[in-house]
Amino acid sequence: MRTPPDSSDPAGSIDQLPDQHHGLRRAVSADIPALSAMLARAFSDDPFWRWMAPSGPGYTVRLERAFSAQLRHLAMPGGLVHCLPDYRGAALWSPPGAWNTSLLGHLRYLPDLVRLCGAQRLPQRLYGIQRVQRFHPAVPHFYLQVLAVDPASQGKGWSRQLLEPVLAHCDRIQLPAYLETCNPDNIGVYRRFGFHVCQQLRLPADGPIAWCLWRSGTSGQRWQPGY
Repeated sequence: MRTPPDSSDPAGSIDQLPDQHHGLRRAVSADIPALSAMLARAFSDDPFWRWMAPSGPGYTVRLERAFSAQLRHLAMPGGLVHCLPDYRGAALWSPPGAWNTSLLGHLRYLPDLVRLCGAQRLPQRLYGIQRVQRFHPAVPHFYLQVLAVDPASQGKGWSRQLLEPVLAHCDRIQLPAYLETCNPDNIGVYRRFGFHVCQQLRLPADGPIAWCLWRSGTSGQRWQPGY
């Protein structure tokens, strides 16, 4: 049985991070509609979301609703959402001990997943997500749920501005960071910030490859799967 990290450890507290940092600010519930629209634009062609949701009429609307639900039920409760001015980009983080959302949080998200995937596709998609989560490390760490830059603002260095505050905090308190991606173009970007691929697997139902990436930073902590 997995032993959850101690989320009461003040070293990992997001309260030590400022609400604003060089143009970044912490998002609030009033930002959810604009952030959801930006995230849907940024991930419109992402392999994971194309696998999750059938293409065709209403795809963008379903994607936007899914990100709205993720922000409301998974990212903002107990987490940290940074956004750029004019919603050019966002980073959704979970601090140590907070990545594995409560059962109530998952149940609240379930109707949105049904609308996103369709009832027939949902079981295999949930199975694929569960397979990826088996590799989620058990040691305390910061988890990057989502990093996105609006397509109109990409290629201008915004990813660095979005990542720097939390990664610098991780180095100060000697905690690692972790993320997953299904877009191979992202791997080189994350490597520039000290991440390396620690695991990869193919999602079911002709799904994409999911890469798990780990950043030990100053902690030197080695990745170990949590299953």
